[in-house]
Amino acid sequence: MGIYAIIDKYILLPIADLITRRGVFNEWKLMSKTDKYSEEELRKLQNNRLQKLIVHCYNNVPYYTRLFDSLGIKPEDIKCREDLGKLPILTKQIIRDNYDDLISRDIDKRTYQKGSTGGSTGTPLKFIKDVGTWNMAWASSFRAWEWYGFHLGEKMMTLGGNSLVKKRKWLTPKDIFDVVIMRNLKRSSAEVTDEAMHAHYKVFMKNKPHAMRGYASSMVIFARYIQKNNLPIHNLKVILTTGEILMPEYRSILEDVFKCPVYDEYGAGDGGVNAHQCEEKTGLHISEERCVVEITDKQGNVLNDGNVGFVTTTDLGNYVFPFLRYQVGDMAYIQPSKCACGRSSRVIGQVIGRAGKLLYNKQGVPISPTMLPIMLYRDNDYHNQENCEIYNKIDKFQIRQDCNGDIKILLKLKDANESHKQFMYCVDNFSKHFVNSNVELQFVNEIPTMPSGKEDYCVSEFEIKK
Repeated sequence: MGIYAIIDKYILLPIADLITRRGVFNEWKLMSKTDKYSEEELRKLQNNRLQKLIVHCYNNVPYYTRLFDSLGIKPEDIKCREDLGKLPILTKQIIRDNYDDLISRDIDKRTYQKGSTGGSTGTPLKFIKDVGTWNMAWASSFRAWEWYGFHLGEKMMTLGGNSLVKKRKWLTPKDIFDVVIMRNLKRSSAEVTDEAMHAHYKVFMKNKPHAMRGYASSMVIFARYIQKNNLPIHNLKVILTTGEILMPEYRSILEDVFKCPVYDEYGAGDGGVNAHQCEEKTGLHISEERCVVEITDKQGNVLNDGNVGFVTTTDLGNYVFPFLRYQVGDMAYIQPSKCACGRSSRVIGQVIGRAGKLLYNKQGVPISPTMLPIMLYRDNDYHNQENCEIYNKIDKFQIRQDCNGDIKILLKLKDANESHKQFMYCVDNFSKHFVNSNVELQFVNEIPTMPSGKEDYCVSEFEIKK
């Protein structure tokens, strides 16, 4: 750890906490200890935080007071994760319909800020964030970064859309936190032209960050630009991906171009979820100190570990606008076995994707987005060298599923003069997974990105009727 990082962690961050009435440093110190807790010790901490939150909700939040009374539930009836099943699911629509009644009566005594989701599943959701959940979120990230040998105070460059790089009309305490404490240079990924990539590159080489963080697809576009122009690069310690699913091919491109490891993060500001990959890279460790995560069906019934369901979360830090058993909108599963790293926290084996964006076959089986690039290899065999050579002729792809469940594969080739016939195997590969669906292969000159700069490689209008 360098001198600035030591000063940053032990002097600047505590001072910033004092000035802004936050508590990131103290929460970080606690999480450094709980990282070594046994499963029993971690559950005890989580249960204590859950019980305290439940009592607060009943006594101070009108919506939950009514809900508990209508169900005949007392705060002492909910002592642990398993007891949460006594409560119904909290949905985005319920929040919109009961917004004022979800605000704690003691809001004036608390430090908070307003938040909103990006609206990737429809209308953006507005909510309020207690400083407690903000503290836990950053403490969780800082702890994970140290797993990789990257320390707060070392330079970082962020490349992402509005959820990571917000445009503000005036300077805020968060901007000062970004510049002084995190030394985080933020760059918008909304523009994906060569001119925009060149501007990123000049800033990257001038500032020489130790880490790069952002949307995986946005950083891949940047990596492709560097690769295409055979540009020299500054060595990074680590790349941190967040905000979307990390495709295996994205990890491969980033590690190949920047010659450093890539670690993924999963989070949801509205539900208070945090999960990070460890050195094993086999899943995402849930920050059990910050949230209670359940994997449920749509009605809220808890599924066994290993089964894909809805991510349902209880934010243990948000007292001003509590989220109890909130369905974030993502689908995932909990890994049945503990991680080989030895940590006691449960592990999300894989985040499959947004519930509204996930591809299903007509038999109702979800198809993981991480399978999509594999299906673009002949015979689904990505170890065969000849298959790799054909696949590497693809510049970009997008898989679209219409409301009838039929599939359209859009391919943008690196060389538009390449023979299209050599890619017809894609139709057979997808037909095997999407039984009874019509599968069409289409070659295009360009695949547009989303307004945020993300590559929208998976689009579906198909809904499974239960």
